[in-house]
Amino acid sequence: MGLVYDRYAFRLVRYLQQQGASEDVALDAVQEAFARLIIHRRRVRLADDGSVWPWLAVTGRNLLRDWQRRGIVETRTRHRLGISVARDESAEALTRLDATRQGTPLRLALERLTPEQRTAVTARVVEERDYPEIAQATGASEASVRRRVSRGLRAMQTFLQGGNS
Repeated sequence: MGLVYDRYAFRLVRYLQQQGASEDVALDAVQEAFARLIIHRRRVRLADDGSVWPWLAVTGRNLLRDWQRRGIVETRTRHRLGISVARDESAEALTRLDATRQGTPLRLALERLTPEQRTAVTARVVEERDYPEIAQATGASEASVRRRVSRGLRAMQTFLQGGNS
């Protein structure tokens, strides 16, 4: 597997950057693509010439698209929940003021989540940590962390909109 990695990793990073990924995201996608290659090695279909490159390229591209979709969903959910990502001091002050005003409902919505969802949502949305970092800290897979964040944000949204379920 080391030879395959040496042969294709840099090429895959470049390819994913050409698809619009930042270097960090491309490196994360390459790690995930190779992890999937190891896990699913018996089911991976090689090209007619025996190359694994087409599989890696498609897998990496699909990972980017999935992550982009999830990012869009998270951004929309943050907007609906009134949680913004502040980048300057004035925006941060407004965000803190808004969070103080909405603090009790948000706190109640967060408390209604399972402990795993609460940890994932807090780490991702409040602390703005990356999925791989959260996965490593919690001992869960990155995919599990992504699901927990997504489901947790949906549950919070439902609660805040009066669903209380």
